[in-house]
Amino acid sequence: MKAETLFSAEDQERIRQAIVEAESRTAGEIVPMVVRASARYTETELLGLIVGLLIGMIAEFFWSDPWASAYLNLWPVGGAFTGFFLCRLAAAKRRITPRQRIAEAVHSFALAEFTEQGLHHTREHTGILILVSLLEHRVEVLADRGINQKVSAGTWDEVVSTITVGVKSGQACDALCQAIKRCGDILAEHFPRQADDQDELPNRLVTD
Repeated sequence: MKAETLFSAEDQERIRQAIVEAESRTAGEIVPMVVRASARYTETELLGLIVGLLIGMIAEFFWSDPWASAYLNLWPVGGAFTGFFLCRLAAAKRRITPRQRIAEAVHSFALAEFTEQGLHHTREHTGILILVSLLEHRVEVLADRGINQKVSAGTWDEVVSTITVGVKSGQACDALCQAIKRCGDILAEHFPRQADDQDELPNRLVTD
């Protein structure tokens, strides 16, 4: 599923307004991001190809006709292609890839995007990234060091849960807007908006 499919233009405008409202009460900067996947997981595709090839070889050994033309004995080739393409499917890739590998991939992608989106350059180091990775069915919240000095890591579990439940129930936009509001509440408590505060980052849903 693509982020553009999950969120309509109207949804994205609602999310933008939620960011503006949340940031009007705090010096923090909130960037929500929704991506199709955090990694390609080529090792899973390769595993599917190898397993399919082996199954095809076994099938050829038992069922191929040794007197037939060599061009008809394509069990290994067919098995390899079938295994490869099956493991390219999101559902299969998510189930076959080890959970630890998925967790590391999403976290690494979130760290890279935190920098890419300029969240580490905010004046008081109060940037926060909300990453939703669709293939992996995972949500990760990353806060800059200014926030982490005052807010415990477990604070964001509620935000993660809100988005996860919302996406699964088909209420992704409502859930993301609610999560953004909650982030704004938390940030406003520790980092209230100052008179000279400036909006340092774009107020929009980032998609990939």
